[in-house]
Amino acid sequence: MERLDNILVCMDLTEMDDFLINYASYLVEQTNAQKIYFLHLLQRYDLPREILSEFPDLKQPISKIIQEELEEKLASSFPHSEEIITEVVVLEGIKSDSLLQFTRDKKINLTLFGKKVGYFGRGALARRIMPLTPSSVILASETALPKIDNILVRIDFSKMSEIAMLTAVGLSQHTGAKVFALHAYKIPISHFPSYSPEDEERLQLKMGKHGEKEYLKFMKKLKLDPEAIPCSFQYDKNYDEAQLLYHHGLVNQADLIMIGSKIKSDLANVILDQTSEDLAEVEKNIPVMIVKDRKQTLGFLEALFD
Repeated sequence: MERLDNILVCMDLTEMDDFLINYASYLVEQTNAQKIYFLHLLQRYDLPREILSEFPDLKQPISKIIQEELEEKLASSFPHSEEIITEVVVLEGIKSDSLLQFTRDKKINLTLFGKKVGYFGRGALARRIMPLTPSSVILASETALPKIDNILVRIDFSKMSEIAMLTAVGLSQHTGAKVFALHAYKIPISHFPSYSPEDEERLQLKMGKHGEKEYLKFMKKLKLDPEAIPCSFQYDKNYDEAQLLYHHGLVNQADLIMIGSKIKSDLANVILDQTSEDLAEVEKNIPVMIVKDRKQTLGFLEALFD
């Protein structure tokens, strides 16, 4: 598991910033964070001289003014500035390109985005950047409390599930959180073109038992106790794993849903797997942490874009 010690918080100069500062403050208190960046991405404005002449008091670049405003806000609401290295950055240019370059250059391993439920905005930048950034990502809505007492981990027995589980366990050692898991299984209907409800029930039972055996092997490989981290096994009849995870998280009062996700390309776009994309939707207000394998993601991006 990569340490979550180099954090990036994406600010947009709205009410959401206050929540993100509080959530970032909690993360700093609960982890071994060594450096945190508060970043605002500014669309480049090339104002004509005749317009600028109407504002003689505007002696500094807009980016500098915004930076000073953010620094003033942090001075009063972020109490950890003396404990860890804190830096406010304002970048001008194409937002997605600037953010990606920044996360690569600064070796960011955790990026915090706001996911607006009640506030205006749909989080288009976050959804566009998530697949591309090599860092793990937390998306948190303004309705979420800054606490991590219960962590739900999505398990599909893949390498990325292993990384997600180890990350959850590592985070729980800092926060004291309870970790639990969910494995959603599907029945390959194409192999059973005609079957009765009784057949479906029997197949569910077999798939559930198979999942239990796989989970024991999965946890043994990670040298973790499956009894200490219980896993539920649910039939994904409607092929909507994200909804099953979200409902399970609500019922069990999860403060964070953790999912290991690989990126892939459809030639036109770089995308996350469907479950990660669906959990990132605005309507789902449990914070989601999409765990990445930084080295693998960087290698993929270099091969794709270089």
